Amino acid sequence: MIKNIILIFFFLFIFGCENMQFNQIINNEKKFNYKGHVNLYSVIGKNIIKTFYSFSYHENLARKNVKLMCIEFIKRNNLEDVECKYMSTKPTQKILTSLN
Repeated sequence: MIKNIILIFFFLFIFGCENMQFNQIINNEKKFNYKGHVNLYSVIGKNIIKTFYSFSYHENLARKNVKLMCIEFIKRNNLEDVECKYMSTKPTQKILTSLN
């Protein structure tokens, strides 16, 4: 009985933590003005390996910071045959709702 309760709490903890990063992105959408987006692509298969987002109050900072995040990820993990592709800088939910 106690083992079953421990297993239930364990699975609830694991599945509950999956959406934390998604929730953090939503919270940042309401706090900052711009969102920069970069994809890390494999040169060989053209597959997306990882997606990076950076939030800022200024468009240029969002663009610059998201590019740096991708480059630092490549250096930290010693990746080869990958490239960072800048996708866009978009206004966040905060700006879009204030424009209405």
